[in-house]
Amino acid sequence: MLDVRRLRVLCAVADHTTLSAAADSLSYTPSAVSQQIVALEREIGVRVLHRGPRGVRLTATGQLLVDQTRPILATLKAAEASVAAVIGLSAGRLQLASFATAGATILPRAIADFRARHPDVSITLIQADPDAAMAALRAGDVDLIITADAEQRPNDSIEVVTLLEDPLCAVLPSAHPLATRAELALEELASETWVDVPTTSEARRLLLRACGRAGFIPRVAFESDEYETVQQLVAAGVGVALIPRLALRFSVPGVTLVPLRVPVVREVMAAVHAPQFRAPAAHAMIGILREVAAADPA
Repeated sequence: MLDVRRLRVLCAVADHTTLSAAADSLSYTPSAVSQQIVALEREIGVRVLHRGPRGVRLTATGQLLVDQTRPILATLKAAEASVAAVIGLSAGRLQLASFATAGATILPRAIADFRARHPDVSITLIQADPDAAMAALRAGDVDLIITADAEQRPNDSIEVVTLLEDPLCAVLPSAHPLATRAELALEELASETWVDVPTTSEARRLLLRACGRAGFIPRVAFESDEYETVQQLVAAGVGVALIPRLALRFSVPGVTLVPLRVPVVREVMAAVHAPQFRAPAAHAMIGILREVAAADPA
């Protein structure tokens, strides 16, 4: 493959007609320009310049190379400008994935702040559970994810940043005998019927771990993908639930929130590619997410 630097020197010589003028335009010495031309001629096996007392002129081969090289150099210059724009956050895109609760609470404020600071960077957001989001990040399909699965340990190419701690609350029907309590022990709900999100979710795993530490397995009779529906079922009196506080910002009538005596907490985290693989926009979003989480913790 031809050396682009040598071709760039040849184009400069064609523009300025003397080696010294070409050298000045490139901030080279005349001998360095001459060495590049000689190396190019050695590389292709034919002369590219006619040298004379009044300067130099292109051979037919040299003219062909210049004509073919100019569009390549223009494309390279445009590529350099595009990369500089992405690094400077005046162009580019940021692809996010988040579980539903964070997507409805901290992310909207973070996205609005990011767009205000970097209006030329486009942002896309998809909803995904923590397992699917982490798989998308590892595959390179997204640049940054919001996750809450502390069980997942990333490899060396993924970095996890804790944004906030999100405590879980017992959610009871307002008429429940324990609803008047200031706090309760999780084991006091061992005999209850439970309402929860699906078995495969991170939140279900968290419920099972918490109840296991309290000495029982919860009897989950009702499931829903939506925490609002979970609360509506609790309000109807069919069971109790354990819901993260972030999801309780949209509470429904007929339920009472009771803190747990021994807190159960999930970590809400951002996961992103390690610095050497990270998009500049993702680095900027990490900082904004930290600001939003610090200003309005769960």
